[in-house]
Amino acid sequence: MESIGLWIAQTPMVRHFLVIFLAVVCGWAIGYERSARNKQAGIKTHIIVAVTSALMMIISKEAFLDTPNFDTSRVAAQIVSGISFIGGGIIFMRDKKISGITTAAGVWATAGIGMAIGGGMWLMGLVCTVVVVMIQLLTHTSQKNSGDFEIKIVGETADKTTLSQLYAYYQCEQYHSIKMEMKQTAQEELYEVTISIEQDQSLHLADIENFLKSQELDLVVKRFVVRSIK
Repeated sequence: MESIGLWIAQTPMVRHFLVIFLAVVCGWAIGYERSARNKQAGIKTHIIVAVTSALMMIISKEAFLDTPNFDTSRVAAQIVSGISFIGGGIIFMRDKKISGITTAAGVWATAGIGMAIGGGMWLMGLVCTVVVVMIQLLTHTSQKNSGDFEIKIVGETADKTTLSQLYAYYQCEQYHSIKMEMKQTAQEELYEVTISIEQDQSLHLADIENFLKSQELDLVVKRFVVRSIK
């Protein structure tokens, strides 16, 4: 085992490939959790951020060894500046609510993990990956009962008044934000209805389903989609 470790340490190309592979694994782990929540930055974004950060750290450490008096930390420092632009593009405001902060922070953390792995601190990068994923999973579970969820209902109807009936019901339920769209389908007598609801309290999907069943609405529900907007 010691001989393998010594061989890896003395073979830069093998060490670099292992660093990149480890960065891919860590980026995938964080990105998978975000992708499962239907967030803007998913697996591909996190892997690219982790791999690029690791690569820049390798370049920063080893590419300028033959250049005297060169400040190698400058290359690594620019990773932090560059990742800020990505984070800024993820965060946005919708209906007076800010979204994307957690995902942007995850991308920032992924860059830091890639830098740690590229800098040779493999164990630290792995530990931080586990910590980030666990925090996202545990906090998401604890927030399920506190709200900030969106439910999207997609269905078809032949009656235009269905939309106004649904809107009146959801207004009475005092949901935080309601958006409804109706567009004509390829079959001209049918309309596709899309209802997006945000609520500060926990969404009761069963109540919505029971309402749709109890009312004599000309609406055929195609699918329900519930996602966190944290």
